[in-house]
Amino acid sequence: MMQAIRRFNLIILCLLTQFAANAGNFPDISLEGIDDNKHKISEYIGHGQWVVLNIWGTRCPPCLDEIPELVNFHDEYKSKDGIILGIAIDFPSYSYAKKDEVIAFSNDYLIDFPILLSDATITEKLGLGRLEGLPTTFIFDPKGKVVGTQVGGITKKILEDFINKLKQQKQYANNH
Repeated sequence: MMQAIRRFNLIILCLLTQFAANAGNFPDISLEGIDDNKHKISEYIGHGQWVVLNIWGTRCPPCLDEIPELVNFHDEYKSKDGIILGIAIDFPSYSYAKKDEVIAFSNDYLIDFPILLSDATITEKLGLGRLEGLPTTFIFDPKGKVVGTQVGGITKKILEDFINKLKQQKQYANNH
């Protein structure tokens, strides 16, 4: 059983590394947050911390499963070197999320990371390609480079393992 879990985690890590793009000049797009403020996505990415950009919907079953994992990751790493940034879109139509529904959802799930509202075109606007499904997670390194993507659910452990592996690779590369 443990071997199957390790294999699954390895497959997920491989899928995460298949997507790589340079976000050096990240588009200066502002989105409304559920806190009634406008948020520039560029203010979060490329400023010395890992950013897990999670695109989800309130009526998406796999999204519901991963939210507690993302909340736990954010709670542990927000004061260290990583944050979650959520973008809620409506599901299944992928239209603009309904703010009151997202607020109620975030209160029910005790979400304390920033949640912005958009539609399925957001990934194209950000230069990340077409949104293939929900949930979709992009991982940005501290310099703002996309180092991984995952279409489908993700866990805190998968995020930690992936980021730690990249940190170790970078540390090894810097020392040799």
